[in-house]
Amino acid sequence: MRILIVHPRLSVKGGGERVAIHSIKEALREGHEVYLACEEFDGHEFEDFFGVQGLFTDVRMLAYPPFRPVVRRLVLYQRLIYHQLRLRQILSQNPKFDVVLNTADVANQPATKSHTVQYCYFPESFSHLESNSVHGLWETYYLPARVFYRSRVNRIEQLLAVSNFTRSFVRKRWNCESTTLYPPCPIDLYQDLKGPKEDLVITIGRIAPEKRMEVFLEIALRLPRLRFAIIGSVAPDHEHYFQLLQARAPVNASFIIAPLRKVRDIIGRAKVYVHSAQNEHFGIAIVEAMAAGCVPVVNDSGGPREIVTSDVGRRWKTLEEAVHQISALAKDEALRRKLSSAAASTSKQYGPEAFESGLRKVLARYESPERAKP
Repeated sequence: MRILIVHPRLSVKGGGERVAIHSIKEALREGHEVYLACEEFDGHEFEDFFGVQGLFTDVRMLAYPPFRPVVRRLVLYQRLIYHQLRLRQILSQNPKFDVVLNTADVANQPATKSHTVQYCYFPESFSHLESNSVHGLWETYYLPARVFYRSRVNRIEQLLAVSNFTRSFVRKRWNCESTTLYPPCPIDLYQDLKGPKEDLVITIGRIAPEKRMEVFLEIALRLPRLRFAIIGSVAPDHEHYFQLLQARAPVNASFIIAPLRKVRDIIGRAKVYVHSAQNEHFGIAIVEAMAAGCVPVVNDSGGPREIVTSDVGRRWKTLEEAVHQISALAKDEALRRKLSSAAASTSKQYGPEAFESGLRKVLARYESPERAKP
């Protein structure tokens, strides 16, 4: 089959990009012709960051210039229009695709007569509505976007949800069903770690406001006898937030800006992993830390509830609860070892193989009978 994978912003380098990576791998493995519609980006740097050298060798790239706002207002709508125009141009200039698989936001789902599959992280996630108290104003601003999103959803044949948490919101917000397919987590990266554990507490992820890294630093401030580290990457549009974090970081907290595969030994030495984001759609970083033997201590909301049970870690609602749980784990080595072992074992069910197997079944539905494998 000829498959078009849509993922405009590969430069983000987050969990969504891992979904795109393993979607490409699975489609190529099954012998499909793979095309990738995206903004222009540094492919070699991307492959180095994720450790997937040669990923794009057999992919037909349909890249276009990155989005740049014309004015500083209505940026969301400028972006929506820009990507839709670019994607429509791609579809008009290329032969018909059998399947269009969108691994980015649903707003990027182009109008097409091809079969359509959408990997959904969360329906209509508008940050201002989640964080700003002036809801009426933002509701008005986002109303056209909501209408547009739902017009895209009506064109999609198969919705895949990143978690049961997202699946419930898809049903509630869009009144349609989806299938949960957990994202691919790079657990193999941490399987051969054998070094000793240290009194180190970490968090992993894109350094962005929605990850609430400032909460992690507040926890560090309250536990001065432990070392804390934020590991991840900084997007250009969040440099100011990163600088604010650096200014308020206590002396026992540090920042490690590097691809995870290059700091896996540090992750392997950590005893505890903290996830501060609220209503995270899933939490790939949580699974990665679990694979490295970290005990997860996560905010009690969203997708992480599906990953972290009392058998593998702890969940918290308040800052005080988080501080208490981390302190208790630091003092009780037997409990920490027990949870660490259980966490590493549980992480195996979220590996890339499970995601690729699930995607293989989805794509197989659209194969012609003569090509379909038995």
